Amino acid sequence: MLDDLMRQADETKEMLLKAMAAQKANAYIIDAVVGDIDMVCPSPSKVVRIFTSSTFTDTKQERNMLMKYAYPRIKEHCRKIGYEFQVVDMRWGVRDEATDDHMGTELCLKELRLCQQLSTGPNFVSLLSHKYGYTAFPRLIDAEEFEKIFDNIKDQDVKDLFQKWYTRDDNYVPPTYILASISTHIPDFICNDTERKKVAKNQWWEECQKMQDTLEETAKLVFDEETSRKYIMSVTETEVQEGVLKVNNINDNKCIWLKRNIEDITQQESSYALSRFMECLGSDEKVQKARMMLKDLTENKMMSKLDKDKILNYNVHWNTDGGINPDGSKEHRDYLEKLCDDFINHMIGMIDKSVAEKKKKENPLIDECLQHIRFAQTKCEGFAGQKDTLDKIKGYLTSTAKGKPLILYGSSGTGKTSIMAMAAKLAKTWMPKRPVVILRFLGTSPDSSNLMSLLYSISSQIKRAFRLPPKNRVQDIKAQILDFKASLAKGRATVPVVLILDSLDQLDPDYDARKLTWLNIILPSCVKIIVSTLPEPEYECFPALKDFHKEEDKYIEVPVLLNDDVKLILNNWLQGRKRKLTEFQMKTILDAFKKCPTPLFLKLSFEESTTWTSHLSEDKTILQHTVRASIDYLFQKLEKLHGKILVSRALAYLTLANNGATEAELEDILSCDDDVLNDVYMYWMPPIRRLPPLLMVRIRTDLDQYLVERGADGVRVLYWYHRQFTEAALARYCSDAEENKLRHQHLADFFQGRWAGTKKPYTNAKGEHLEEDRQVSAQPLKFGDNEYNIRALNNLPYHRIHGEQGKLLEEQCLSNVDFLINKLEAVGLTPVLDDFKLSRAIFSNQPLIARIHDALLLSQKGLITDPGQLTPQLLGRLDEDEITKEFLNQCKSYGRLYIEPSTSILDKPGGQLVHCISAHKTDIDMMDMTADGRYVLTVCQCEHEIKIWDLQTAQLKRTTTNTGQATLAYFCMNDTRIIYERESALVLEEVETGVKKRIMPVATKTNQATFCVAGKGKSLCLLFFKFVCTVFDLSDENSKGKLVMHPEKPKFGAMSIPRGSENFVAVCTDDQYHITVLDLQTMTYMKMFRGFEKVKVEDGDDDEYDEHEVEDMAIDPTETFLVYTTLFTSEVVFADFEGNKLRSIPANADRSFQSVSFSPDGQYIYLKDSQDLIFYDTTTLEEVDKLEHSKDVISAKTVDMITVCTVADDSNLRIWDRTRPKQTNSTSTSTNNLSSIGDVSSVFALSSTKYVAVRSKDDNASCKIGVYDVLKEKYVRMATVNVSSSIMKPIDATRVFMMIDRRKAYIVNLKTMTHVELVGVLSRYLTDFKFIAPNKLLTVTKGSMNLRVHDIDTGKVLYILKAGQQQRLESFEINETGTMAVAKADEGPLILFDLKNQKHMYNIENTLYDTTFFGCYTWINNTGTRLVFNIDKPLPELGAKSDDIDHAVMWDIENRKELFRIYDLEYQKNYSAIKHEDSTSMEAIEVLDENRLIFPSYDNILRIEDSTSMEAIEVLDENRLIFPSYDNILRIYDVNNGKLLNRLIGHTTTVKLALEPTSPYILSYGCTDEEDCIRLWDKQSGQLVASYSLDKTTTNLHWINGGEYFVTTTSGKICQTTYWKIHHSQYSLSSDIPDLYDELPEFTEPLVLKRAKMEGKYAVNEPGDPDDDQEIYSGDDDDDDGNDD
Repeated sequence: MLDDLMRQADETKEMLLKAMAAQKANAYIIDAVVGDIDMVCPSPSKVVRIFTSSTFTDTKQERNMLMKYAYPRIKEHCRKIGYEFQVVDMRWGVRDEATDDHMGTELCLKELRLCQQLSTGPNFVSLLSHKYGYTAFPRLIDAEEFEKIFDNIKDQDVKDLFQKWYTRDDNYVPPTYILASISTHIPDFICNDTERKKVAKNQWWEECQKMQDTLEETAKLVFDEETSRKYIMSVTETEVQEGVLKVNNINDNKCIWLKRNIEDITQQESSYALSRFMECLGSDEKVQKARMMLKDLTENKMMSKLDKDKILNYNVHWNTDGGINPDGSKEHRDYLEKLCDDFINHMIGMIDKSVAEKKKKENPLIDECLQHIRFAQTKCEGFAGQKDTLDKIKGYLTSTAKGKPLILYGSSGTGKTSIMAMAAKLAKTWMPKRPVVILRFLGTSPDSSNLMSLLYSISSQIKRAFRLPPKNRVQDIKAQILDFKASLAKGRATVPVVLILDSLDQLDPDYDARKLTWLNIILPSCVKIIVSTLPEPEYECFPALKDFHKEEDKYIEVPVLLNDDVKLILNNWLQGRKRKLTEFQMKTILDAFKKCPTPLFLKLSFEESTTWTSHLSEDKTILQHTVRASIDYLFQKLEKLHGKILVSRALAYLTLANNGATEAELEDILSCDDDVLNDVYMYWMPPIRRLPPLLMVRIRTDLDQYLVERGADGVRVLYWYHRQFTEAALARYCSDAEENKLRHQHLADFFQGRWAGTKKPYTNAKGEHLEEDRQVSAQPLKFGDNEYNIRALNNLPYHRIHGEQGKLLEEQCLSNVDFLINKLEAVGLTPVLDDFKLSRAIFSNQPLIARIHDALLLSQKGLITDPGQLTPQLLGRLDEDEITKEFLNQCKSYGRLYIEPSTSILDKPGGQLVHCISAHKTDIDMMDMTADGRYVLTVCQCEHEIKIWDLQTAQLKRTTTNTGQATLAYFCMNDTRIIYERESALVLEEVETGVKKRIMPVATKTNQATFCVAGKGKSLCLLFFKFVCTVFDLSDENSKGKLVMHPEKPKFGAMSIPRGSENFVAVCTDDQYHITVLDLQTMTYMKMFRGFEKVKVEDGDDDEYDEHEVEDMAIDPTETFLVYTTLFTSEVVFADFEGNKLRSIPANADRSFQSVSFSPDGQYIYLKDSQDLIFYDTTTLEEVDKLEHSKDVISAKTVDMITVCTVADDSNLRIWDRTRPKQTNSTSTSTNNLSSIGDVSSVFALSSTKYVAVRSKDDNASCKIGVYDVLKEKYVRMATVNVSSSIMKPIDATRVFMMIDRRKAYIVNLKTMTHVELVGVLSRYLTDFKFIAPNKLLTVTKGSMNLRVHDIDTGKVLYILKAGQQQRLESFEINETGTMAVAKADEGPLILFDLKNQKHMYNIENTLYDTTFFGCYTWINNTGTRLVFNIDKPLPELGAKSDDIDHAVMWDIENRKELFRIYDLEYQKNYSAIKHEDSTSMEAIEVLDENRLIFPSYDNILRIEDSTSMEAIEVLDENRLIFPSYDNILRIYDVNNGKLLNRLIGHTTTVKLALEPTSPYILSYGCTDEEDCIRLWDKQSGQLVASYSLDKTTTNLHWINGGEYFVTTTSGKICQTTYWKIHHSQYSLSSDIPDLYDELPEFTEPLVLKRAKMEGKYAVNEPGDPDDDQEIYSGDDDDDDGNDD
């Protein structure tokens, strides 16, 4: 019983310990989120780093095998799971120079501890076998212990040796005796002469051995066992102590012991060969001591500490030829192979377990917080001084006033970062309530390097700190900025928020980050922001801050450190290193600091002072006088210590690398540099030709203070922390252009993976030509299925370009389809375009690259939509010739599925269109251009944003968000500002920074008025409203606006289209009939005049006239006349300012002019006309040029008549170069269009055949109909119909339903061009029909109250279905088998009909759901047992007060009850949450005037109008329905249970669907101009498999031949059909396409159809028509007889 109680107690204790451990493990998360700088941080690294511990001579074969075979495989495995694998083998590659300073043991232990700190999983591998190993002679001995030892040495010769080699240094605390470097007394130890070096080595080992023996003997004599052991213990035991014996939880996948036992080794005779495997030579006492200590270490300590599965045992026999000899012994070969296999398997298992455990705790946000806290901790170490600066920061943090951020500035190296770190540390002690501290050292991690990631990270941390639900990352910078600002507002008095951003200048320039408009905010008192930056203007940040941050008391310049502060800092640093300085040495540093008073110089000087001994002579106590000189001196020391070639190459590669390099990359790159290896291996041949890890470890150790791990390409790379180091390294190691070119080539070879798994040739020191595998990492473009090798994707082209390897750049990157697609998917389009741009800037003769680049510029919209469009877009835009043939073949053979049109439908490069940039997601309202043509702005009211574009780079310069309902914006004040409308104000902001310079309130909402800019340099803004013009002088900040009234008091308003010049403004009245001109010099109006005279209406009343509005106008550059036009006649009038008509371009019925502008010299005008921009010579009034578009033009601008910018309905910004040769946009041929039938009115598919039916527009009350063979690209039937057809719809492959005047219907057989008349007259309101196979047609009676069924063959009415309801039917559906129908009555019930039994079943009343908005979308299953219909009501889970959402009901028809609802609850919850949280969120509070404030919100930007409301019901198969939804997502549901199966996400606008039962794909089309994208989805998985963005809108799409092809029809100037092929499909698609129509294209006899007989507005009943449904006509009813197709 006692045993049970003890066991229970132990179990309880274990449970409590686990709970406490779990609580402790989670505590760091809280500390990280609130930014506690004093917390203990866990390791962040995604690295497996193992320390290999062994004696040297006996494990050579094992270590070589591991190096050659095991480590590469483990390294590859780690790469696949996103980890680096690093091996620290300090026994390998150690040269004599590396032992000269006796630092080996200290470096070993330092590296071992780093492995323990950084490694995920295993960190220590022991190969300890029969050899105990040597005892390192100590480099440092405590002075007290040394003197005790020295006093007890009896042999004077040995005493002399100790005096020779050891010197007391009182600069150590406590004082320490230091072992001199070997070369101090034996210079030949590091000489290049082999014989002299050998003699020197022997001398050292002889003297060292004497001292070592005496040290061991004396230590045991004068010290206790514990103290003396450190003088006796071998280096290997020291490693085991640190790596195994002192480690808690060592068996948690941290260690492995490869324990080799040579069974017969004790039976061997003592010899030199045996001594390499075990101690056997020398005194018996010494040998026995070593064996005893080995036995104690292995049997008593290691075997009891390690679990059995962590000890891998191997038994082998001694080989007389070398002990372990794989070349001469099969047993040894087998042993080494098994050891490698076991090691690989065990290591991978340990790694995978550890990674899996880490992933459970992994949180990118917490990792990011910890990264910056760790960095702050390093900067706080030894901090002292700067009290005044810290007091100012404290004052800011404790202030209760609202305001803007605090700015700390100072040149590089002045200590800003350390001050920011200390502010973060002390904030919790300064502030009355503990704050949440958000700390970011910008550029030191991937998520702090670019603005998008930075803001998301900050917002996420705030949400986590305040326990708010997280948000998904968005790709829209404006939405991210607004979320950032809204998150900051979560701070409150009880929990303030402190945001600290160090080094704003380190932000990537993407998203205009350094313009800092995102930081221009007014903060509540409970939110504080502290930022730091360099003051130099070239870094952009400080000037940007100065522009919008005028409060000088919020700027703190980092002051020069005071002398007392410097001494305090030095003493803190010295204390941390357990050192001190002599008085003279301290004075030397202080004097030097006065000449260069920066913290960086102080740090460099301090590091140099740590090498000074207390007995160093004053003439050798020297410091440099500048930072650069100090850095150069440091580099010089490194070269001397580690070798000039190694250091110069290592630092050159680091400096030239694109944003830095990882340690593993540097090691691999140097391992392929044979100049480095030949120098390293001058006197020693390695087991593999690779750089020994120790060498980079030593360099990294010596530079550790000046390197930083920063984020680049999603990994942590090393780079210089200070710019001075970058500049010094560039000057010292990268000044030779040719050498730099070679370095870039080596870097490119590495990122290409040229030498991965391939032997690299080299010439050794003997002149022999050899080759070796360097064991470098492979560089696939992707690791596994989902992780991209962004390092290779970004660095390979960069280094090929800078290495001037144009051909390789082309082959491997810019004309390599696999590379381009992977890079597009990994990092997006902009970096890809940057590669092409940089390449074309350096290489002048790259015709293929130029062609691809130009094609990419035109394909931007598609590639942003889906990188997988690369191949179809390039195939569609590039013509095949000798230059492009091979590349296009590569596109075609690329294994990914893509869709390809049968004809060329995309704009091609090489013409005048140079760029086609996806500028906005929705309609662009207007555009303006600077006078020099450098910038254009685009305005998008729907997105509430204005964008400024740099035409020289064709890239976005800046975005202005929250512009309200602005539709107008102009450059002004010599193009240094933009002005735009917002709410009841005009806003003036800087072009460069976006800083708002002025907000001018107006007396009305700006959407009721209009404005323009004019005057010299566009320095005036004129606002027109009612009969007043308000003139603002933009150059005068105090100008309130001058009122100028028109004497005739005309009404001005939003439609007045004012146009200004330097001295005049022309403006029309709000009805656009009259024009007046305002003289800006006198501020008087000229006489008002009518733009276009009234025109009497033909056959109208005497007083009935047409009035034509002025569509647009412009003042000519000479300011002597103006020009204006009208949309109705497109007459262009030139008139003076009094309205006297000078001349005109005559009216033209074929034109639709909507704008007019002058060229700057007045020689030309250009006008937009639908899809064309037309240029006229103002002298001859003749058309001289035309720019054809695929969409309607919205706006156009040019300042030189060469570069022209246009925007069109597709929201693209097009940039044209009129000096280039023209290329026709439309490449359609006459054989591939439908125009031979005339102007096409409608096109639709005939079932899923290869045919389409075509109807022309009416021509003199008749039309043509035809059948077009899409694959053969010709008509196979054509006939004239004697009357106009308002409706034509397909029934099957050969028959169509035609309706005349929306009343009389016919069934037309297209094959024979014969018809059957349907008896009776149909409803004017509901013109739909349903085909019931094989020969019935369901329509609506003429009064729209009932359904009737016709016999198609005879046209007779078979029966009428009545329900007796009082409302007209507005829609109806049948099931596929034709047995059931459901009809929806207007604001009434759903009515169910049994078609099989020809009866009305029952109604589902709208009162059941308390809404009239239901049943618009319906579906009945084939068996007639289930009905799906929509209802517009709140979702049950969201409560009755939530928004109405159109969702579906599954109805049991037989039992007359609801079974379940169908909707997407998860997404609707998200949308509701966004609306609830953000609909009133404010960007900032801005002062409008002394009585009014503006509260900009961002509802539309975050799309709170999104909902999951369904917009249709489509059938996918018998078990699945697909709903297009309001949020443009296609949702697939299981009809059996209503479960959501898939969301097809990607469309951004309204979606059309094309479904074919036998096709494995879903075809969808985002059908507005803003998207125009076809998408192909896999039916089973719901995955997007292909997409295609169009330059023209397609009107419809459908499948043909069971899903092998699909067809689209494009409307416009040329109506054409295109069939599309699906390439590389995984499915077997049908290929048998029968011909249903023979070659009889045109019937000469017209198809004669008759109209319905009418009496006034009512149809006359026909004989034989049983329809007694009475028509009820309302004057409000639409009587449009036009085309309803």
